[in-house]
Amino acid sequence: MGTRHLQSVIDKKGKLRISQYGQWDGYPSGQGIDILKYLRGANLERYQRNLNKIKPITAKQIKQVEEFENWNEAFYFLSRDCGARIHQMIEWGACPFVLLHNEQKSKAGCVGFFTIDFQKNTFTTEYEGTTKTYSLDELPTDEQYLSDMKDSD
Repeated sequence: MGTRHLQSVIDKKGKLRISQYGQWDGYPSGQGIDILKYLRGANLERYQRNLNKIKPITAKQIKQVEEFENWNEAFYFLSRDCGARIHQMIEWGACPFVLLHNEQKSKAGCVGFFTIDFQKNTFTTEYEGTTKTYSLDELPTDEQYLSDMKDSD
């Protein structure tokens, strides 16, 4: 059984650039910790440069992707299995386009919500009624984060 989640990234201008659905480990000790670990070691300047190059997928590109027998391997960044790995892929420039998921529809089906907001310089987690926001300049330790999120999984 999966724990569905949504990962969002907002650029410095306040534009939603990533809204990635994930099927697995959508709780703080899963995707939350993975994102924190990524953020602690990331080159966020390069990440933001590459983030601004990403475009929403077009209908033509969707048809082309669907023609691949193993599309979820060739276009892993579109896969529900990608999870927090999408952030490293963005930093490396390996994510040319994304499928932006409807956030309102996702609210009904997802449990965890993880948002990197470069306009506010924050990382926010919403999970089971608890919301916690951290400055990207002062990220918590794993232990503090899990304590703050009252993570019981």
